[in-house]
Amino acid sequence: MGKINESGSAYICPMHASIRQASPGKCPKCGMALVPGNGRFALLRHMAGNWRHLAIMGVIMVAVMAAAMMMTVR
Repeated sequence: MGKINESGSAYICPMHASIRQASPGKCPKCGMALVPGNGRFALLRHMAGNWRHLAIMGVIMVAVMAAAMMMTVR
C-alpha cells in the first residue's frame, strides 16, 4: 500500500484514503473498487462520472435543504 506508479498517480479507496496502490483493484478493508486518485477531487470526479451517483447526490441535497428550510420556518 502507498505505492504509486510511474505516472505519479495512485488508485485509492473512496472510504479509506490510506489505502493506495499503483493499479486498479479492490480495497482490502471494505471491498470497494479503487478509483484513480491523481488529484484533489478524485472522488468527486468519480461520482460525477456516473448518472446514478449524480441522481442520488441530488436527492440527498434536496432532502437536506428542505429539512433545513423547515427548521428555520418554525
